[in-house]
Amino acid sequence: MKHLILFFLFSFSISFATDLNTATDWFRKGNTAYEKGNFEEASSNYQKAEDLGVANSRLYYNHANSLFRQRQLGLSILYYERARKLAPLDEDILSNLHFAQAQLADKIPEPESNLLTKLVWNVHASYSIRSGIWAAFGLFALIFAAVAAALFLTSFLRWLSILIAVVSSLALISFSPSLGYRIHQQESVQIGIVLQPAIEMLSGPGENYQVLAKVHEGTRFEIVEQRGDWLSVKLANGKGGFVRANQLGKV
Repeated sequence: MKHLILFFLFSFSISFATDLNTATDWFRKGNTAYEKGNFEEASSNYQKAEDLGVANSRLYYNHANSLFRQRQLGLSILYYERARKLAPLDEDILSNLHFAQAQLADKIPEPESNLLTKLVWNVHASYSIRSGIWAAFGLFALIFAAVAAALFLTSFLRWLSILIAVVSSLALISFSPSLGYRIHQQESVQIGIVLQPAIEMLSGPGENYQVLAKVHEGTRFEIVEQRGDWLSVKLANGKGGFVRANQLGKV
């Protein structure tokens, strides 16, 4: 039994390595095609890499660029958003995403917020989840080390270790809600991008409901829930309604 398990693990590792190497080859072919101006071929090659199960911010970013050059605004924004989800601080991704969003037909303003709220939100959004987890782990390790040192040191060094442990604990307690909320957003908040030239947002999950608004390609929704073939969605300004699930691409 043990040998059988090892065989399957070994086979899986070989398969994973093979897929990763193949995906890397498709990624490089996509880059070559893009440099030659063959944007449709580049998109096809990037898609083949993604079909192998690779989720990479640079792959999504390059795919988005090739789609934007083909004037596929909705799809390009979808892939820029996927890239941003993996690398929220990447300046190239943010710059190109904002440039693409500037081409949108719908300009949907977000609710006004005061200066303090903006400051807190900017601090909250200034780190990636991966770096946040490492920071939390580092603080926890520092607390453990400081407490352990306080047990063996004497006099001034003991009090210094206690001070470090207290400050690190306060920092971890203050930082944890922000990190927890970011993880919650990553896991539970789903974003959808309109992929069709124009769609109707209805007051209920069916064609017979009232049309609340018409929204255009590239518009960003927060997906609240799914009811059969329909999605309950919300715009950045807080207004919501229902759209067909096949009209959006999920980030």
